[in-house]
Amino acid sequence: MNRPATSRPANQRPPSALASWTSQRTAWLLFAPPAALMGLRWLLQLADDRQSAPPALPLNPVATATGALDLLWPVASGIAALTVAAWLLRRVGWRSAAPAVGLLWVSIWLVGSGVLLQQHFNREGLFLQDARSSTRAPVTARVLTSRFKPASLRGMGGTELLLLVPGLARPQRLLIDDEKARPLKADDRLALQIAQGRFSGFFLTGWQALPADPY
Repeated sequence: MNRPATSRPANQRPPSALASWTSQRTAWLLFAPPAALMGLRWLLQLADDRQSAPPALPLNPVATATGALDLLWPVASGIAALTVAAWLLRRVGWRSAAPAVGLLWVSIWLVGSGVLLQQHFNREGLFLQDARSSTRAPVTARVLTSRFKPASLRGMGGTELLLLVPGLARPQRLLIDDEKARPLKADDRLALQIAQGRFSGFFLTGWQALPADPY
């Protein structure tokens, strides 16, 4: 006796189609956020390259650790976060935690895109400031250390300087990709043109080596 064929609801997908749709969604979730970040980075770099003015070089304050805790807390925080994540996955199971993990994955890349935009707009307009900043007297800085840094996948190479800049509490680290900076050494003096970013930080818009003090 033939069994009657069971009818499938109209809105229910066959298992093969459901598996294919799930795989496509997972692939989009894994690769779309990084691809979007890389595309945004390319567009911002293209916009920077089209500027006729020389690039603004960031002055990075040197972090000074006051104790062992200041050095260890980033590592300890990362280990604690991984431990909590592993415990939650084991507690609730991967299937239940998958939406939260996906949301965290997308959030990480969104934060990265926001950081890129913040850095771009922070530098924007440094060469379009008013007449007061364009006629501002240069600042005389002193070189504390100088060393050549070869180019790598992490960033461009050049001469890395540790500067003591008047008005800034901490020594400032500066990377200059200019052959004229190669001969610089400790105790040399530089005349710096410094502009403040739109949101935070200071940038070098021009520099010149000064003659050594006569003894």
